[in-house]
Amino acid sequence: MKKKLLLLLCCFYSIMASAQLVITEISYNPPESGTDSLEYIELYNETGTDIDLAGYVIRDNNPHTIAAGTVPAGGYAILAINPAAITAILGVPSIEIADIALSNGGEVIFIEDGDGNVIDEVSYDDNEPWPTFEDGADGAGATIELCDVTSDNNDASNWNVSTNDLGVMVNGNAFLGTPNAENSSSCEFVPDHIVEVSSNVFTPADITIQVDESVRWINTGGFHNVNGGTDVYPDNPEGFSNGAASGDAWTFDYTFTIPGVYDYQCDPHVGLGMVGTVTVEGDVEPVIPTYDIGVVNTINSDGVGDSIGVECIVVGVSHGANLRGGGLQFALIDASGDALGLFSGGNLGYTYAEGDELKVTGSISQFNGLLQIDATAVEVLSSGNDLTGPVVVDVLDESTESKLVQINGLTMMNASDWEIDGSSFNADFMNADGDVFTIRVDSDTEVAGWDPGPTSGIWNIAGIGGQFDSDSPFLSGYQIYPRYITDFALVLNVEDELDVEIAIYPNPAQHYINVFSEVTFDKYYIYSIQGQLVAKSTFTNLIDVNELSNGSYILIVEKDGKSKSISFVK
Repeated sequence: MKKKLLLLLCCFYSIMASAQLVITEISYNPPESGTDSLEYIELYNETGTDIDLAGYVIRDNNPHTIAAGTVPAGGYAILAINPAAITAILGVPSIEIADIALSNGGEVIFIEDGDGNVIDEVSYDDNEPWPTFEDGADGAGATIELCDVTSDNNDASNWNVSTNDLGVMVNGNAFLGTPNAENSSSCEFVPDHIVEVSSNVFTPADITIQVDESVRWINTGGFHNVNGGTDVYPDNPEGFSNGAASGDAWTFDYTFTIPGVYDYQCDPHVGLGMVGTVTVEGDVEPVIPTYDIGVVNTINSDGVGDSIGVECIVVGVSHGANLRGGGLQFALIDASGDALGLFSGGNLGYTYAEGDELKVTGSISQFNGLLQIDATAVEVLSSGNDLTGPVVVDVLDESTESKLVQINGLTMMNASDWEIDGSSFNADFMNADGDVFTIRVDSDTEVAGWDPGPTSGIWNIAGIGGQFDSDSPFLSGYQIYPRYITDFALVLNVEDELDVEIAIYPNPAQHYINVFSEVTFDKYYIYSIQGQLVAKSTFTNLIDVNELSNGSYILIVEKDGKSKSISFVK
């Protein structure tokens, strides 16, 4: 008996614990650029006693133990990522939970007491049926709120966007929310049109509405129903009905998504002329599918995209520099590491920043072999995301298109290729195996105009993989587009102190190299592309390289303690 009583008491206290606090409002993607300093979670205290949160844990992917804070009896408190920003901008106090970073794409949030009991949990999302960006949430300005604090807060239909304007503009958007206060949102469905059902007539009997608008029929007296089923009216675009006739004070809601003319009747009184029509005008918006980038970036054996012309939505993080002034041209890389170029002649209202997670609408196309999405709309989902890469590779091909890659141990083949006037240009570099890689410097990057540039020495070079191949099959013309000067990492520094001309023949060499210059040098040194000294001696114009392995090298010649360098290939 004692065991049963103890079990009942444990169950009672467990139920009491789970009913103490309710998550009632979430600000998971405030309308900010960069750090989301206005993120918060609101708790409601259902009980008549203040609840001390010291020792409680709030967690998503990361747990945070609350140091201090109280939720007043029958009141609210918010747990904030940045309490100072909440106070400064929204003008309300908050309890710090600095270790939490709410996901813009949705996640599960738990609140636990000091003993590890889960008090409440909510699994929110940024897609329907949860409130979306189009509804005003998810970066558009509004928090999401539980319409009724006594309802199930894991049922998306019980959440809506806040309608309370706090009088604060953030990044051009009004901030809507009710931090530390009763929620403002309502989940009650409000129809676009109402038809009264009474006295054997529908009033009005004939209405004209637009696609996606709703109609509510309200029975105010009599034994009636609404029947627009296709078994009765086969020409209706689709059927609708509220079932059998009833004398109750019923209501019936229906949303019309297909244009056309709909006939309907009251079954018991159709003989008395109790019929009606709903004429639905407008075009149905095409549903644009959302695909992973890996689904639409595949190619055939000629390097032609399999999905050319496909209209779709893709999501990825922006990588690289924006290479189109007044427009958009950069790379998108998704969570799986799949990549796709993005292009638009205009900026579509988007100010570019590397690391933005973007939802992009457009059509798949190809320009000189490079797969891309011709964007028609860009939506920022989050900012400041980690970049994928650079990934070290030793070959450029279709697999490196639009990815952030790096090639190590490169020397410039011809220093005169490097332009310092700020224009766009190509420069060829060679690795230790003699493979040649084209570096494309775009005038829209800080690399353009870099003086003197990587004209001497050995470099590791990172950038976005590109392609420029105007003829089918599109299987050549691969390039790297560096983003910043810091994408060039110097491995071996060779400073040219002598202002003299020097040339090598033959290059590539087999057994010997001939050094041509007006100066007679004192010494020479040969370094491998990895920066290792492999030969040195008193200078002669004919240098024996027969013992060197095949690959790329740097010859440094010296005169009176000053040097000059030049690259060659064995």
